[in-house]
Amino acid sequence: MFLMLDRVTKMINPNSAFSVFIVNSLDKAKVFYGDNFGFNTAFQNEWYLHLVSPAGIQVAFMLPNQPTQPDIFHKVYGGDGIIFSLEVNDVDSAYSYAKGKLLNIVLEIRSEEWGQRHFSLEDPNGVYVDIVQAIERSEGYQLGYDHK
Repeated sequence: MFLMLDRVTKMINPNSAFSVFIVNSLDKAKVFYGDNFGFNTAFQNEWYLHLVSPAGIQVAFMLPNQPTQPDIFHKVYGGDGIIFSLEVNDVDSAYSYAKGKLLNIVLEIRSEEWGQRHFSLEDPNGVYVDIVQAIERSEGYQLGYDHK
């Protein structure tokens, strides 16, 4: 118990999290996430857009090469190495919606043994959005999950 308390007092304890994607079009991001996922604008200026969903999910977008930002935050997102996952209650309905809206589906709907049914979209700025729903895991994937 003491070790756990000691660890907690020395950790950085975040109270919220959001990703910021450096993209070429704030307008396209605003329309895509607003129209398809219900995100609303929490803040916007000429180079930054911060969105929040009715469930409190946050995501932000920034234009590249902003002089107010450090050099490490200048490059536009290249499309590799990040998956923005959004969990839903009914992935099959979400998939039908995406098909009907002709959204750019880059991974067709499928069920995974580790307990996930999902499909993936590519947003207008090249961000991969994985739409997921938790499902029953196969026996081989039961271990490794925290059963609290």
